[in-house]
Amino acid sequence: MGIFGHTQFSFVMFVVFALAASMTLQGCGSSGSAGATGPAGPASLIIASVNPTEVKEGEQLRITGVGFGSTQGTSSITIGGVPATTISSWSDSVIFATVPAGAATGTVVVARSGVNSSPGYIVVLWAKENTTNNVAISTAAFDQSGPQLISDGSGGAIIAWQDLRSGTNYDIYAQRVSSVGEIQWAADGVTIATAAFDQTGPQLISDNSGGAIIAWIDERNGTRDIYAQRVNSAGTVQWTTDGVAISTAVNDQYNPQLVSDGSGGAIIAWQDYRSGTNYDIYAQRVNSAGVVQWTANGVAISTTTGWKLSPQLVSDGSGGAIITWQDSRSGNDDIYAQRVNSAGAVQWTADGIAICAAANNQDGPLLISDNSGGAIIVWSDGRSGTNRALYAQRVNSVGAVQWTPGGIAVSTAAAYPGDFKIVYDGSGGAIIAWDDLYRSGTNYDIYAQRVNSAGAAQWTADGIAISVTANDKVLPQLTSDGSGGAIITWADGEGGVSADIYAQRVSSAGAVQWTANGVAIATATNDQYFPQLISDGSGGAIITWMDSRNDINYYDIYAQGISASGRQ
Repeated sequence: MGIFGHTQFSFVMFVVFALAASMTLQGCGSSGSAGATGPAGPASLIIASVNPTEVKEGEQLRITGVGFGSTQGTSSITIGGVPATTISSWSDSVIFATVPAGAATGTVVVARSGVNSSPGYIVVLWAKENTTNNVAISTAAFDQSGPQLISDGSGGAIIAWQDLRSGTNYDIYAQRVSSVGEIQWAADGVTIATAAFDQTGPQLISDNSGGAIIAWIDERNGTRDIYAQRVNSAGTVQWTTDGVAISTAVNDQYNPQLVSDGSGGAIIAWQDYRSGTNYDIYAQRVNSAGVVQWTANGVAISTTTGWKLSPQLVSDGSGGAIITWQDSRSGNDDIYAQRVNSAGAVQWTADGIAICAAANNQDGPLLISDNSGGAIIVWSDGRSGTNRALYAQRVNSVGAVQWTPGGIAVSTAAAYPGDFKIVYDGSGGAIIAWDDLYRSGTNYDIYAQRVNSAGAAQWTADGIAISVTANDKVLPQLTSDGSGGAIITWADGEGGVSADIYAQRVSSAGAVQWTANGVAIATATNDQYFPQLISDGSGGAIITWMDSRNDINYYDIYAQGISASGRQ
């Protein structure tokens, strides 16, 4: 049964029960009532089904049900929040109507004699498709690269990137795209920061009000610092022009990552060279008005000996954050973590707790919340001394590891897992995807595994194949499909000449849902690379990437929506 099958069954059952209730009420009306009544309306006005369930603007819908009336008369129908004006047929049980311009994913409602029907539901697809005709987010002069995106809270996305349109320095720009792929802000994006020298590496989170908070590396002061800016749902920056300083400590600060503080602001973590000898981990909180909340230039998360690199963080669900990083205090790279509360005070052992200190090197940790105040952390692991592997560990809210000491194996196949990503599975566990070198003996392929809340692998040992076609598949990203599974995207050398963007959906049971080895998202000339994605809130996803279709020497930013069924 398709994902909408249960919905349509529910509608049919609702029709049956509603009709029965209507007949019962008509047969049991009280006599001699003195109470006033409203205007007479239809006894039953029910939508039983809407087909197709995924449509584009201008396509026709067939709405079935009861009580619509034999003719339209003064009745109306609203599709995705917009009144339908093109109605080709109307009867008591069937209406044919065209999806109007501006309709968005949402309800279908028939109104008759002042009474609204039970709602139907549709997903409105993006207007552009065909894999070579995607939505241009920015095609400004020179280079746009490194796109990142978050949900706008309305089925669309806010995308930020580094931009060389000035011809001299990289700046930060952003654009909003609607749930149907329509550009919402100024053509080619709004300015987030155009200060002197380079602004690069943007990361962003939702401000929980339809806008975003964006952080980046900033060289305006001659060294690399961390700055941030908030942009509202209309594309207007909310804080000081060119952003507020998060850290301008001596020497360089790199690799900002951020998470919501739950109050409209953000907690930002980064690797920091202020000591002049080692990279350390620092963090800062900024409120919704752009005012930093903790010690100037950030609080120390870990400043012990050795280099601390690649910080990542998630909310702890209480206004603070859990931060993980790779750490060389022992001589090899290990994985450490720390929790910081909303006031900027570290909560676990000073300089962090060891998540994994196995033999050889462990690096590149990523994490997601376990939805219970703790986190699940995954990393690349060289403990075998021969092949790399993927391991994971869960840590609770008080800093106690929950699974096997040293972590549980996600994949130890005779391979070399490269880039990997992790997403919450909705049940206390995680889904992890990675590009896997030479398991096939020739190419990078895409594999995935699900781990439950107890640390037990749920799918085939060492992961299920997502795409194993010829040529390399790299840089996987994934997002929840809202049903316990995930949508995964990657850069695909399917043609052997240039990279394209592909995607696949995998169910909670580990079964791929779309065309074998993935559906094409973008196959334009030259390269499409570095895909990123978020959920669209309706079982599908919005994917953005760097794209050189217009000039082989420069990248632009493009995007595409894909539905739960794999349709663009």
